[in-house]
Amino acid sequence: MELICRIAIPSLLVEVYNSVRCTLLKKMVKLKIIAFVAVFLACLNTYAASDLDSFNAINSLIDQHNYFEAKQIFNSSKDSLTETHIAYFMIILDNAFNKSEQSDEEAMRFLDNADSGISRELLFKVYQIEADNALKVYNYKRAREITDIIVNDYKTCLDADQLSDHLNSLKIYSALENIPPQTVDIHGETIIKMTTDIAGLKNLKVHIGDDSENFIFDTGANISTTIESVAKRLNMRIIPAGIEVGSINGNKVLADLAVCPKLTIGDIDVYNSIFIVFPDKELFFAQADYQIYGILGFPIIEAFKEIHITRDGNFIVPKKETEFHNPSNMALDHLTPLVYFNQKHFTFDTGADATTLYHHYYLENKQDMDKRYKLQELTLGGAGGEETFDGFLIDYEFDVCGKKIAVKNVQLLKEAIGDESVYGNIGQDLIQQFDEMILNFSKMQLSFK
Repeated sequence: MELICRIAIPSLLVEVYNSVRCTLLKKMVKLKIIAFVAVFLACLNTYAASDLDSFNAINSLIDQHNYFEAKQIFNSSKDSLTETHIAYFMIILDNAFNKSEQSDEEAMRFLDNADSGISRELLFKVYQIEADNALKVYNYKRAREITDIIVNDYKTCLDADQLSDHLNSLKIYSALENIPPQTVDIHGETIIKMTTDIAGLKNLKVHIGDDSENFIFDTGANISTTIESVAKRLNMRIIPAGIEVGSINGNKVLADLAVCPKLTIGDIDVYNSIFIVFPDKELFFAQADYQIYGILGFPIIEAFKEIHITRDGNFIVPKKETEFHNPSNMALDHLTPLVYFNQKHFTFDTGADATTLYHHYYLENKQDMDKRYKLQELTLGGAGGEETFDGFLIDYEFDVCGKKIAVKNVQLLKEAIGDESVYGNIGQDLIQQFDEMILNFSKMQLSFK
């Protein structure tokens, strides 16, 4: 072979050889380019699929209002998400974990830099979060402007009920757009003895001017509430609004709004708080001869930053917030508090005397529930009266802050009573099993002692 290699090649054969060699080299380069492009496209498709899979998984949890698991997956999936999807989820999750100002800044950047490739669905959801952020920082004019955009430019994204809800919100924001934001002055530590009314609900004495009234303390009320006679007696500024408020039986109750220039609870002054004003009869329960005079809802409660409630009835706003080292176990669905127990998410309502599990829980445990418990009628009450539903009374064990807590005779509804995605609503029957409850709205933590 060496001998043959050393033989001189005739010139014609050299030209043929070089030509063939050149062609082969070109083909090899072309094949390498094709192979590279194929690998690149495969990687791109894998990345796109990975982004889509992560996006869908997180978005599905958000649609179910399970912000806790959505946040966990988001934090572990950022490398597989596009910048657009990262920005989108940060807007939603910061809003859910009560970082409204941060979420608002992110949303404004997102909308300002939105390109034609962003779907209308994503833009629609960001506008909805923007309106919610504006409400949470009491910027009613901006809430009205954003809601105006939603009902005019994104009407096709709304079904009939959603459009009605947004138009109702538009009434509220329009009525309040010239009202100054709510502010709070905490002058020092507050310790007040709460009272228990005939319905078993905790009440706080609220001072307005030279008068006072006992109002129910209710984290489940997403806006504070009073009745017409009390609003007039306490010299609140009533704003005719004719807004529709859903009741427990599905009917709509018409209500107005009121602004309370200043109310005092212990050493805390709250300015420009907003109340929904019901006709007196709508919050009167004839069966028990029980009249609700007022409810302190989430916007006022959240403004205290941290509150403690003891089993013996003390309401405390401390000088210094508690330090927490665990992930947040409390979130917000608009103005409704959510908590995360047993790897499940629930609404949290200090104004409810009993815990209720919903249809969502029943579906996941149908066979066991049907076998172990007897179907019966359950009664739920709220604005507009009471309603009965088919369901069960069951024993349920909660894992709360590492402690196993058994609650007997928990109501489980067999049928859905609305567009519910949570597993239930936590009430006083669980809360009262602890000596002290701590709610921190800065770090979004619920803790018990």
